[in-house]
Parts: sequence; C-alpha cells; structure tokens
Amino acid sequence: MNAWLVFAAFAVVAGIWTVAWIWIVTHAHSPAPSKAGEEFDLARARRILLPLLGAAAIGLFVTSLPRLPYPHARVRRLGVPVAHVAVTGVQWTWQLGRDTLPAGVPVEFAVTSRDVNHGFAIYDSAGRLLTQVQAMPDYTNRLVYTFPAPGSYVIRCLEYCGIAHHVMQTTLVVTGAAGTHR
Repeated sequence: MNAWLVFAAFAVVAGIWTVAWIWIVTHAHSPAPSKAGEEFDLARARRILLPLLGAAAIGLFVTSLPRLPYPHARVRRLGVPVAHVAVTGVQWTWQLGRDTLPAGVPVEFAVTSRDVNHGFAIYDSAGRLLTQVQAMPDYTNRLVYTFPAPGSYVIRCLEYCGIAHHVMQTTLVVTGAAGTHR
C-alpha cells in the first residue's frame, strides 16, 4: 500500500466524518418529522454512526503505522545494514566512528548528542538533502540509508544549536567497494 492510497483512504474517512458531524450538529435541535412511523431517532443515529466512523479512523491509523519511516521499515525495504557508524553531535561538530563507507549497501547510523538537539542530515554533492534524523541527548536514533553512488557526502546540522551552528558539518567519503568496509 503506497502513501497516496493511505492518504486517499484517510481523506475519504475524514470527509465522511466531517459530513456526519455537520449533519448531526445542524439537525440536533430540529423537531422530528410529524408523520407517524417516519420519526428519525437522532440519538440512535449517533450511537451507531459515531462509533463506526471512529472505528474506521482508528483502523486506518493502525494500518498506516508500519508505513512510517521507522528504522525497522527501512531495514525491511533496504536490507540488514552492512556497515555501522556511531555518530555523536557536539556543539559544533560531528564525531563519526568512521568517515569512509561503501556505496550500494545499507548503512546504519546510530545518532545521538552529547549536549543539545541537533539535526543529522546527509547531503549529496549537488546540495540535495538525502536523509536526516534527530540527534538528541540520552537517546540514540537509528537511521538506515543506502548511498547510491561513490563520492563525497556532506553531513550538516539541521537544528539550530547555538552561535556556531553554521559550521557544524563534516564530510563522508563513499567508495564503491562494499566488501572492504566492516
């Protein structure tokens, strides 16, 4: 199931929910039809419609959770990481366990911070943001990424972390040989 399908399903449920809510609000104080046998029971409609719509919304939410960009979802898509890099953000530098990585294989970055929040972001040589994750004190985020080609990649901080934030960057070198980098 792709993201657009999940979005479309959510939009349909949200639209039905909105129409139902507007209908209930606008008819809450109007008198019931006077014809015998055709009286509309508003309370009964609420008891049936609202739980059904609520269950549909919860069901849609629960089924979309595996599609969020959590590490296990990336591992399922990219494969088990071949290389691992410990990353620590410190005002105003990145400390990397290694700065040379293989191209074409999943790499796991274990990202944390020693002081304040930082944004760990990897850019290609054209300056395009490829992937990113938060670096937080006392917590390790895991980011799995496959570098598409050899070359130099720049790591920058995306979270303002103080007066020298703009200099918080370093370079990764990605080579073509995956078997030599463990």
